Amino acid sequence: MDFFTELTMASVAVRLLAAAVAGSLVGVERAHKRYAAGIRTFALVCLGSALATVTGQYLGALSMADADIGRIPAQVLCGIGFLGAGTIIVTDRKQIRGLTTAAGLWVTSAMGIAIGAGFVGAAAVCLVLVLITTYAMSYMSRYVESHTRTIEVYLEMERKQVEALLHFIREEGYHMISMERRTEPPFVEGDISLRLELDMKKRYYHPQLVDDIMALEGVHYAEEII
Repeated sequence: MDFFTELTMASVAVRLLAAAVAGSLVGVERAHKRYAAGIRTFALVCLGSALATVTGQYLGALSMADADIGRIPAQVLCGIGFLGAGTIIVTDRKQIRGLTTAAGLWVTSAMGIAIGAGFVGAAAVCLVLVLITTYAMSYMSRYVESHTRTIEVYLEMERKQVEALLHFIREEGYHMISMERRTEPPFVEGDISLRLELDMKKRYYHPQLVDDIMALEGVHYAEEII
């Protein structure tokens, strides 16, 4: 571990290489899901954070007075928020996208800071936990989200069949929290676009409910809003 804390070119080169590799490994999962922030973005964020930290150490070593070597890494953590915020979007259907990517960019920058500071052991543990979170826990997250009591559904249907939809909701014993008419143009001319929020009174498999709604007469499109 002494090698990583030394401020030599060999140590710096290994730290920067480790940061680029660690960042790219985190970005693989995002790239598989076709997100804009993929392997290259995460690798560059981690690499840049490591370089900023090493630069802070270098400037501190050059300074004759006591220097705050944590100032540059602190600014990196603050600045990465702007990059992360750019990945968060709210769609026309009020779906929030990009939160996990933004969080991933932030923790990757922190990991780069740790590597740049020579705290490679902590960065390695962080990398393992990040990979477990993004890969293994994604399945757990999808399972929990698809079996909750409440659900939001976007659907497009014939105007005259709205009463049949309300009858279905009452017949199944669901509680309609809200129903909102949306402004998005539907796929089928003459249809109306609706956004429903339902309380099913018990845990229920969401894709099955969406299929039940799709089976109703006059419903041409339905999807869960996540």
